[in-house]
Amino acid sequence: MKKEFAAACCLLFAQSAFADDFDIVTPDPVAFKKVSEDLVHAYSYKALAPAEATGLTGFGIGAFGSYMSVDKSAWETLTGEDISGIGMAGVVAHKGLPFGIDLGAYYGYVPGAKADVFGAEVRYAILEGGVATPALAVRGSYTNVGGVDDVGVDSYGLDVTASKGFAFLTPYAGVGYVWGKVKAKGDAAVLGSENVDDARFFAGLRISMLLFELTPEYERIGSDDVFNLRAGFSF
Repeated sequence: MKKEFAAACCLLFAQSAFADDFDIVTPDPVAFKKVSEDLVHAYSYKALAPAEATGLTGFGIGAFGSYMSVDKSAWETLTGEDISGIGMAGVVAHKGLPFGIDLGAYYGYVPGAKADVFGAEVRYAILEGGVATPALAVRGSYTNVGGVDDVGVDSYGLDVTASKGFAFLTPYAGVGYVWGKVKAKGDAAVLGSENVDDARFFAGLRISMLLFELTPEYERIGSDDVFNLRAGFSF
């Protein structure tokens, strides 16, 4: 049920994602480099939340979707498939701890590729924010893409987020950096691995309606635009 739900959500964001399993049919180094950048950019950890600490009793859970256009020629060269975008959908949760610390995690599923994306974050509120002051937080994150025969993807991120609430609206924005590694496996191992590191900027808006929250988010990482959306509840 979890994977079926994630697949349905992701189809709302992408008309063309991974086709079948992600198989490398032409081990072209130039195409592999560009595809590696796309994979790290698309599957690095997504903020999807303002900077405010949620406190010891804070807890949130929701569903999310993410979509990014890709370099069609590089993907077609490498995989033999006509792929214009990749995305994922899944579930995300966070839990507040003392001293301005929040922990978060998500599970994402990539339809077609049957790939799993696991992410985790630790966020510390340098400024917890108030009626007249913004919140400021620093976050460290990690993601892993598994279940794909021909590649393995890992990425790490570090960013700073600022936000300020106004009634039921909380805009936020952040800057940071992402470091990723894509390793070719199986018959494609001749390609070796690619290291990807790029700056990222993101901005979003948390819309709160009692316990329900809707959070659209835009992310610019390297030369790619990523569009994210979270819908969920916080307590």
